[in-house]
Amino acid sequence: MENEETVSRSVKNARAPQNNKQPNKKKKKWLVPIVGLLICLALVFTGGLVYFQSHFFITAKANGVDISLLNAKAAKEKLQQLNKAEDVVIKVNGKEEKIALPEKYQITEEYLKQNIGDRSIKLPINEDYKNELKNKLNELTFEEGTPSQDARIEKVDGNYQILPEQIGTAVDKEALMNQVLKDVDENKGSYVYDVKEFYQKPTVTKDDKGLQEKLASLSKKENKAITLDINGEKLTLTKEELQSFMDTAGNVDPNKVYAWVEQTNQKYGSIFKPIIFKNVHGVTTKYKNNGSYGWDINMPQTRDLLVQALNSDKDTETITVPIDGDVTQSSTVDKDYVEIDLNDQKMYFFKNGAKVVETDVITGRYNKGTATVPGFHTILYKDTDTKLEGEMLDGSKYSVPVKYWMPLKSFGGVVTQIGIHDADYKAEYFGNKEAYKTNFGSNGCINTPGAAVAQIFNGAYAGMPVIVYGHIYDDAPGEFDKPVDYGEPA
Repeated sequence: MENEETVSRSVKNARAPQNNKQPNKKKKKWLVPIVGLLICLALVFTGGLVYFQSHFFITAKANGVDISLLNAKAAKEKLQQLNKAEDVVIKVNGKEEKIALPEKYQITEEYLKQNIGDRSIKLPINEDYKNELKNKLNELTFEEGTPSQDARIEKVDGNYQILPEQIGTAVDKEALMNQVLKDVDENKGSYVYDVKEFYQKPTVTKDDKGLQEKLASLSKKENKAITLDINGEKLTLTKEELQSFMDTAGNVDPNKVYAWVEQTNQKYGSIFKPIIFKNVHGVTTKYKNNGSYGWDINMPQTRDLLVQALNSDKDTETITVPIDGDVTQSSTVDKDYVEIDLNDQKMYFFKNGAKVVETDVITGRYNKGTATVPGFHTILYKDTDTKLEGEMLDGSKYSVPVKYWMPLKSFGGVVTQIGIHDADYKAEYFGNKEAYKTNFGSNGCINTPGAAVAQIFNGAYAGMPVIVYGHIYDDAPGEFDKPVDYGEPA
């Protein structure tokens, strides 16, 4: 029994190795298809590598055109659509102008082969196409249209307003050209343009912030209340006057202000007003002011004050106008003055309205070139112990020492070299009303006895009026070489 059991166990043990080898056979069966698959994939991959060396990838595009799985030659043929013959159509007043588009891209197999592995290709531009297109567009001609107008500020019905912009009919050729070039660059595909859409646009519109600010500035300035105090007389500037000082940008023009001040000075300044004078004979006459008697406005200072007031934040302002001259000098001369009557060869000196001196005189020699000229004068200055030298019309020289000398200023501010002075060496001829027609007549001066001129000299001052009247030189030979004013009835 033991032997049988032993043999039986031995037999079982001998079969055990056969059972252990069964799973390995199953594993080998599964490996066959996997290896096959891998071999297939390797073949596909290898084939793919070879294929895509001459063909574009599935997602490849050139300038937006799908060229996937195409070789260079086929891709080139397809991409030629980008250079297809197209026209740019320009519509002008119902008519059409056509421009053939030049080829835009350089499409070659060589370039495509060089970029076969790229998924997004940008084709090289034909370098001349833009210039060709520009040249063709430049050849277009349009009728000269009305130019557009910017919005602007103008005075309407007495007020500054913004006038809206106006679109004209002039074509903005550059804008049209730029739009065509842009659309062609982007391959828009439709190139039809109406020039009406490219009329020149105004640079400034009615909503422009700067224009609105200028209008606000103008409105503020034109509505200011500015009053001038001109030597006690009040002058309030009108809205129109304030507007006249400004440009449409709201800026105050100092030159315009000065021109206005100049006109105002002519109206208010007493040196521009006529002189009213009543002589010893009771005759009242109106003479031209010589331009130095009275007062006038200091124009540069007044201009600056006005400009400052207009540019200030104040809405109301009173300006005391700076004055030049003597505001006490009245246009009616009846206080301090010298009166010379040519016809009677007399001179009178008045102080505070009272006659202080009455004296005989000898005036200029009988020739208009040496006449004592009628008109309104003032004493330029006073001098003593001086020598008067000059030349008569006949060429003869003179040199006369004088004790008292008062030269005159005539109309227009002319320094005439005519004056009042002593001449006692002519004492025996004073009182002779015809002496001026002889060689004792002066070179235009008023020759006066020394005692009389001394009184006048002591009471006179620079700027004192000297009124000369009479007609004794009306028929004299020669020509007047100094301002003459006979006056007119007042």
